[in-house]
Amino acid sequence: MSGSELWCVHSDPCGICCAGVTYILLFFADWVVCTHLLPPWLGLSTGSCVLGLAFLLISALAVASHLRTMLTDPGAVPHEYTPSALLHDEKALPMCSRCNGFKPPRAHHCSQCDRCIMKMDHHCPWVNNCVGANNQKHFVLFVGYTALLSGYAMVLLVLRLMATLNEPRLFLTTHSHGPQEPVSMLYMFLLLFESLLFGLFTSAMFCEQLSSILTDQTGIERLKNDYAPPRRSAVQNLSETFGRPCSLLWLLPTPVTFNGLTWWDILPTEHEV
Repeated sequence: MSGSELWCVHSDPCGICCAGVTYILLFFADWVVCTHLLPPWLGLSTGSCVLGLAFLLISALAVASHLRTMLTDPGAVPHEYTPSALLHDEKALPMCSRCNGFKPPRAHHCSQCDRCIMKMDHHCPWVNNCVGANNQKHFVLFVGYTALLSGYAMVLLVLRLMATLNEPRLFLTTHSHGPQEPVSMLYMFLLLFESLLFGLFTSAMFCEQLSSILTDQTGIERLKNDYAPPRRSAVQNLSETFGRPCSLLWLLPTPVTFNGLTWWDILPTEHEV
C-alpha cells in the first residue's frame, strides 16, 4: 500500500473551496513578505534575500505537503477485497453496512469519500481529503510547516514594527523605494491577522496529530474509546507513520510504503493492497 496512485475527492464542493482558499492564503503571505515587507525595510540586501528565500522554502514545503495530503489515497479499502484467510468463512468477515465491503479493524467509513478508510483520523475540508494511514505524514508536515511559516511571518512583522518605532522615518521612507504606501501597511496588517489565526489553528492541529501518532490512537478512536493501542515506543509509532528508518525524509512529503493490510497485523494476505 504505497498511496502513490492519484486520488481526488470530487464530491465535496466545500472541501474544494477550502483547498483553494488555502493556496490563496499561502501565496498572499509569500507576496506580502517578498514585496511589501522585506524590500521596503531591508532593500535588496543579502539579508533580505536570505530571509525571503527561507520564507519561500517553508511555504513551498507547506504547499507540497498539502498537495500530497490532498492527492494521496488516505487508505481506502479496495472494493471487493477479502483477506485470503477469510475467503471460506464469510460469517467471520467484518463488513461495512454502508459500502457493503470488508471493513478491517481500525477502519471507519467516511461519508464524504464514501469509502472505508484504514486508520482514519478525520476528514479535513482544508485538504479536501480524509487523513488516514497513507497520508497522515503529509498532513502532519502540512500543518507543521504552516504553523512554522505563520510564526516566521509574525517574527518578521514584529521586527519590522520595532525598526519603525526605533526610527519613525521608516514609516514614511524606504530603501530607494519611495514613500511607504498605506496599502502596504494594510497588507502587513492582514498578514499579521492571517498568521495569528492560522498559526494558532495549525499549531493546535500539529500537537493533536503528534499526540495521536505517539499514542497510536486516532481521533475517532479516542472519541469512541474503542481501541487499546499496543505498548510500543514513541520511535516505533513515529516510524509507522513517517516510514523506516528514521531519516531526513521524515521532514519531506515523500511517499511512505507499507506492507498492505498486514501493517496493522490484521490478517495475512496473499498480495499487497
